[in-house]
Amino acid sequence: MKYLTFIPLLLVAACASQPKLVVRPNPPPAVEPVESVRYAEVVRAYNVGRAVDPNHPETMQEQHQVYRIESTARWNLHPGAQNTVSLLNPPPNAAFAPPPTNDAVVAEMNRQREATARVMQEAARLAQSYGELQQVIGEMKNVAHNSVLMNARLATAEQRVAEFAKELERLTVSPAAPTNDVPVSVSETPDTPKP
Repeated sequence: MKYLTFIPLLLVAACASQPKLVVRPNPPPAVEPVESVRYAEVVRAYNVGRAVDPNHPETMQEQHQVYRIESTARWNLHPGAQNTVSLLNPPPNAAFAPPPTNDAVVAEMNRQREATARVMQEAARLAQSYGELQQVIGEMKNVAHNSVLMNARLATAEQRVAEFAKELERLTVSPAAPTNDVPVSVSETPDTPKP
């Protein structure tokens, strides 16, 4: 029996003498460049000369420095180089990843290319038509200007022709020879003496 009491006592003593294993998580690694995660606050020092306190005019302050926080600490939201990227499974780069291809996508892309080519052809034809229209409008302005000039010349010519016609009429009517005879009226007869 002595032996039986001795064994549990030995086991208790053995358990008590071994230190207990405590598992603690490793502290997270410190961020090396702090600016990649958070901007530090900006503190500036200003030199102030002698000044009278505005709240207490009987008090004057000697020259000293004043420290002011210009900007507080804030998070850096700009994406930077990611150091935690797994080399076996890098994130896809959208700029260099090929687009997904299947028959529907290829057919749609071909249809869009054809539509773009048609639009470009129509734009070239429209530009050519616009150039021709501008040329025709220029010619029409020239014709209208010439028409106005011709109408003005025609009006001047008609006025001169009318003046010439009046002058010709005046010249063609023979002037009556000056005589002392009085024209005879129908009511008077030549046999009746004049008073």
